[in-house]
Amino acid sequence: MPASQIASPLPIPPQRRNLRLMTGQDLYASLNATLASTTHRPVTPVHMIQEHDYSVPAPPPPSPVSFAGDHWQSSIRR
Repeated sequence: MPASQIASPLPIPPQRRNLRLMTGQDLYASLNATLASTTHRPVTPVHMIQEHDYSVPAPPPPSPVSFAGDHWQSSIRR
């Protein structure tokens, strides 16, 4: 940024009007409804860590590209 410019926050208008904050009672009611629900689906995703999930990958294979400078005869190179 040039020295003549100053970074400052810009006010952003709310996305929706009449949006109210969640109160403690709202949170309590939501938690009770969630805990009382009859569906027994897991809340967090279940993932078993496999043996090789965190192993270091193998190095890449050697490049099939050969560079011309490596194979020129010494009399041709200048």
